[in-house]
This record gives sequence, structure tokens and C-alpha cells, in this order.
Amino acid sequence: MQRKLVSSGTGWKLYMPKDVLKLLGFNPHETSVLLRMDKNVLKISKIDPDEINQDLLIKKFNKSGNGYGLYISNSIIQFLELNPETDEVKYTIENDVLNITRAV
Repeated sequence: MQRKLVSSGTGWKLYMPKDVLKLLGFNPHETSVLLRMDKNVLKISKIDPDEINQDLLIKKFNKSGNGYGLYISNSIIQFLELNPETDEVKYTIENDVLNITRAV
């Protein structure tokens, strides 16, 4: 599935429908997610509250319209090598991990 990023403060938001979050087993009201970079892929996975520490990049979903948004900072956008004003991102689900890449 492809999406455009939406400007949000000093970064960008990726909006996702509720059904995508359900496929991942994410409860957007309670779930914290771990963001990891692997080459030019942003990998988002569920993290247990016991595993959370200050060395990890942890985010929560924000309610937006009929879905939820995830804030992505400009530094992560640079690692993904995309121009958020013109490029779209593609996300795929693999082994309960949401993979986000630049759509080609």
C-alpha cells in the first residue's frame, strides 16, 4: 500500500487505517512501537512495556480522522532517502513488522 506523508510540526506523519493496525495486532490506544532502521527501510514493531528503555526509539500512535498517525522525524526521513513533499512511501507487513520504504 502506498501513502503520502503529511507535514506535522517539524516532522511528518504517516497515516494508517485501523484495519492495517489490526492486521499487525496493534491496539493504537495502548501499543508502543519500536522504530528501527535497516538500510533504507524503517521497521516498526510492537514492543512490550517491560522492554522500553531510553536507548530505543519508541513511539505511540495518534488518533487522526478515521485512522491513526505515526510521527516520523526529519532525521528518519533523511535515512529513508525520500523527499516527503513529492515522494510516497510504501508499507508492507512481514512477520508482524511494518516495513516502510520509499515507493518507486
